[in-house]
Amino acid sequence: MKLRLAVIGLIALLTQFGWAQSKKEKLDELMKTYHRFNMFDGSVLVAENGKVIYKNAFGMANREWDIPNTTDTKFMIGSVSKPITSILMLIQVQKGLISLDKTISDYIPEFSKKNGNRITIRQLLGHASGLPNYDIIKDFFPRISRQNFSREEYIKLYMDSTLVFEPGKSYYYSSWGYFTLGYIMERVTGKTYAQLMKEDIFDKLDMNASGSYYHTQVVKKRATGYDYSLGGFTSADFRDQSNTMGTGDIYSTVEDLFKLHIAISNNTLLNKKLTEEMFTPGIRPWRYGYGWFNQNFKYTPTDSVFTNYHLGMTEGFLSFLVRIPSSNSFIVFLCNSSPTHFFGIATNLMKVLYNKPVDLKQPVHKALEPIIVSNGAVKAVEEYKRMKADTAHYYIDWLAMDFLGNQLYTLKKYEDARVIFENNALEFPQRDLVMLSLAKTYEELGRKEDAVVYYKKVIALNPGYEEAKNRLKELVR
Repeated sequence: MKLRLAVIGLIALLTQFGWAQSKKEKLDELMKTYHRFNMFDGSVLVAENGKVIYKNAFGMANREWDIPNTTDTKFMIGSVSKPITSILMLIQVQKGLISLDKTISDYIPEFSKKNGNRITIRQLLGHASGLPNYDIIKDFFPRISRQNFSREEYIKLYMDSTLVFEPGKSYYYSSWGYFTLGYIMERVTGKTYAQLMKEDIFDKLDMNASGSYYHTQVVKKRATGYDYSLGGFTSADFRDQSNTMGTGDIYSTVEDLFKLHIAISNNTLLNKKLTEEMFTPGIRPWRYGYGWFNQNFKYTPTDSVFTNYHLGMTEGFLSFLVRIPSSNSFIVFLCNSSPTHFFGIATNLMKVLYNKPVDLKQPVHKALEPIIVSNGAVKAVEEYKRMKADTAHYYIDWLAMDFLGNQLYTLKKYEDARVIFENNALEFPQRDLVMLSLAKTYEELGRKEDAVVYYKKVIALNPGYEEAKNRLKELVR
């Protein structure tokens, strides 16, 4: 009750004084509130017209030693590595070392002939190769994710996989595709991905706080990753970065990523032609170019602006980066506690940037956490229904609710997870991920028939969802 009254008071305060505040003050109040809601620990930077107007840091870089995050703390950026890998590949194209229309087999002759001869560099960059993602392997986490691989060993895991579609015909997000890009660059240049990235991008832009991470390295000021789990923090699981090269192994800072944004705007690394090609929207509805989602970002029901953006997730870390070419504006936040509401934070930051009112409400999934701990999931769902009706003070995010259920799933509290997932499935029946989470929980509970029903619902919503198809095959064979 006290928390609710505090939130109501904060909303009233912002409503009363919001328009008297500068953008910097509004941005700071917004991020402080997310931090109070246990939805943000990390650093954030916002720039307008090529100039930084706000940067700050919140929470702990290391909880064991009580070391706070700062704006020069280094974070693992997960799949925000992909736009940087894309730029690195296009630099090699610009040098004349690699051709966009040559195939994987032209550079890695031992790659599966049935796939390697059909997939081009261009298709890998745009997730149009048809290569699947690692989620086709049921126990990828943690059995494979914790293992160390040579490049040759790792590509053997997936190079003979059945393609999701004929290359170039559709879109399917594939981290394996970006690992392949990284390996191609190593083969062509004779340098490691880390060395090439340092020489061709980081050194040239004075991105001295960025690098390609390997777990035996000692990296000063690098944050530790944590998972926020039902009112407390746990250390994130280990993942060997040998299997994320090119796709998720980079660490960086908000300040370094701003330098990258400016370099892109000024064509410092890439010529105008390749930059325009990189930012050309791809296949609908995803509109993925080369390493970037290129589409309008809707920040109010009636307002949107064309952006280049990417989000990233890796063990204990979350990241979001948005470029707004029309005004040379930039938003980036790097977080070392998971989960959080990517799009909610980005949308509200953009509202402030465009002088739109921000209606701060308490996230329902956060309000439910202490209820689950003290009274269980059934009581939490009862409260969910009350909060859903109170739209003046609460908001619901389907993905955050899925994260909440998955926290229970990870703790092996499958019955509580089932209650949360069933409610989420009723609320968001068009979300394939929601259906998948419920199906997996039914499978853990031994409810095979229910699991089959919901895996089929996933596939009906998304015919290319490989994890659902593979799990369904195992259940019905």
